[in-house]
Amino acid sequence: MRPMGNINSNALTTRVIILFSALLLLTTGCGKKAPPVPWETVVPKRIVDLEAISREGRLLLQWTFPKENTDKSILTDLAGFHILRSEGVLIGEECKGCGEKAKVVYEMKFNSKDEMQGKKMSVFFEDQEPRKVYAYQVISINRRGYPSSPSNPVSVYWDFPPQAPRGVKGERGDKRVDLSWEPMEGIRGYHIYRRSEEGVFPLTPLNREPLTMTEFVDLNVENEKRYFYTIRAVRRIAKTDIEGKGSLEIPVTPTDLLPPDSPVGLVAIPLKNGIELNWKRNQDPDLLGYHVYRREPGESKFKKLTVSPCVKEVYLDPHVQFGQDYEYAVTAVDNSPQRNESQHSEEVRVKYLYQ
Repeated sequence: MRPMGNINSNALTTRVIILFSALLLLTTGCGKKAPPVPWETVVPKRIVDLEAISREGRLLLQWTFPKENTDKSILTDLAGFHILRSEGVLIGEECKGCGEKAKVVYEMKFNSKDEMQGKKMSVFFEDQEPRKVYAYQVISINRRGYPSSPSNPVSVYWDFPPQAPRGVKGERGDKRVDLSWEPMEGIRGYHIYRRSEEGVFPLTPLNREPLTMTEFVDLNVENEKRYFYTIRAVRRIAKTDIEGKGSLEIPVTPTDLLPPDSPVGLVAIPLKNGIELNWKRNQDPDLLGYHVYRREPGESKFKKLTVSPCVKEVYLDPHVQFGQDYEYAVTAVDNSPQRNESQHSEEVRVKYLYQ
């Protein structure tokens, strides 16, 4: 049998050799510093969502404020944007001279300290000429003056915008607005815009694609709230939709003009202290109450007995005379500002006799 001490001594020597080798690797490999990254290589990430849209005879460029640099670090030193443009001549539906060197046509400086990463940036251009083709790109510039790569290019085929639509009419309804206007020739369709009384028209129309019809129903409205509408015609030029000026603004206030259903099941019961009327409850969700009407012999019209709508499906008429005939009818009233009232219920006739 071998002594246990020899085994422990060999194992200890092996562990010391392994530990020394590991330390040697750390000092000669992992501890070595990487070379510094040049400042000119840390620039804003390229913009890839530039788009050009025609609005009211103008050209709107939109893109998203970049979040990162090319090395994936957070962008915190953006100084502004440069918008590049090249142009050519539109012949038929093709461009002659396109692809020439782009020039800086607009510089947007950014001095705000607000959090802008991920937000939409926009700028309008109004210097387009008819029968021209324009190509736009955007470059981000950091505070050290280093530019990003140019954004995705967008091309715009331009010509005279269409005229504003005429004869626009708006009809109000219950939580709806019905619009109509005169048809136009030589256009692709129409855009519908809506604003509130305190707001401005948004950049995006209510309809996703140009409407080919000359009517539109807006169901996304609230009753008793005033809205303003304008219609803009859209003309197709080669590959670009050009939107013209808007029509005269039309104010419309949706409102509930539909009365409730007429009450049913009216019965009249003579009692000691008068004639009691009962009927079934209306199921209208905007019901406010009921009005009760009475007609006596010799009268051509019903007279209203209630000053304000009663909320229960019961009414006692104490002003009756023994042996007299009476006719009754009931109407339902809603809670709209107009207090729309239904037609009379089926009439009921009763002679007041009580013992």
